[in-house]
Amino acid sequence: MNKERRYMRIWKLLYLIGHGYIERKFKFTHDKASPGRACLVVSNHVTNWDPMLVALSFPDNNLHFVASEHLFRMGWISKLICFLVAPIARRKGSSGLDTAMSSLRTLKAGGSVCLFAEGECSWDGCSANIVSSTGTLARASGAPLVTYRLEGGYFSMPRWGDSRVRRGGMRGHVVNVYSPEQLRGMKPDEITAAINRDIYEDAWARQRSDMTPYPGRNLAVGIEGALFMCPACRRVGTLAGEGDQVKCSCGLNMSLNEYGFFEPAQPFETICEWDRWQLKQLADGNFEHAGELFSDDGVEFSEVRAAHCITRLPGGRISLRDAVMAVGDMAFELDAVSDMAVVRTNRLMFTHGDRYYEVKASGRACIRKYYAAWKSRRERAETSGSAQRAQ
Repeated sequence: MNKERRYMRIWKLLYLIGHGYIERKFKFTHDKASPGRACLVVSNHVTNWDPMLVALSFPDNNLHFVASEHLFRMGWISKLICFLVAPIARRKGSSGLDTAMSSLRTLKAGGSVCLFAEGECSWDGCSANIVSSTGTLARASGAPLVTYRLEGGYFSMPRWGDSRVRRGGMRGHVVNVYSPEQLRGMKPDEITAAINRDIYEDAWARQRSDMTPYPGRNLAVGIEGALFMCPACRRVGTLAGEGDQVKCSCGLNMSLNEYGFFEPAQPFETICEWDRWQLKQLADGNFEHAGELFSDDGVEFSEVRAAHCITRLPGGRISLRDAVMAVGDMAFELDAVSDMAVVRTNRLMFTHGDRYYEVKASGRACIRKYYAAWKSRRERAETSGSAQRAQ
């Protein structure tokens, strides 16, 4: 039997069994799309359930999702997932060229592909710009491009949260469908810009216009995975979410209400405002620190090799000092790290030379701050390089 036919039969069965449960779990309403042929779907990304949520809008297309490489290192569970839906592996923190080629092969074989081109779930409720190569992939695919937007997901299940669903409601819908003929008449940058416009979601703007409650217990638990700098004492790593409270050892105490806003609304009303402030302070070095910028204990360290095999390396501690990230007994200059990404909330993936590594944090450690420091340094270098070329 043709593989795509087998995947379609499996998908029809999974849809029949599971769509009602998922719709009830998230109070999810959605479009039903009928592109009529294999297509490339690009969506924004807000929860770990997004592949299942998006798939419900495509009952006649067996979508192959681009998934983080760590999903392929889960033993028999990985084998079952691959047998059922054949996801396409993406090494987060690497160039992604292999992923693009696998996506094109799947489309040419008659399968549909869905990718979350932002690369990761939103930390602050606002969509990030997608990678520039997405337009090139869409144009080269020869398939229709379907842009899709999920709304309400950030409050239903924030990335940093405790994985409980806050049932205020979600919606998913097709924004645009671009034919292969339309795509051939557009430049890759124009396609990328169109996708960015179509899938952009500002959870705070939507919430202010609608004010939907998302009730739940422990609304602030896990928030230290996203927010790492206290606005009162400007120290890093001192925040903790307890119940519905965000606390710092300096005495800061704020509540997170069921609408997603802080009480009191000063110094910040939203997580997005807080996050943008802390990222700027980090980039400017405007926070309390000594020799090390920050550090965390109790991390596991591995090298990820071909065929999803891992080699354990000495771990224990990760730290950042003078643009050098130390993990266990190894040190990496940030400028020599070509790519970096955070998977879920506690895994830092990065490429150094031709080697690919994973740092897994435990407890309340915020691994995201290392990525933020690397990204800030990389953006400054790119801006400086652009300015020099313009002279």
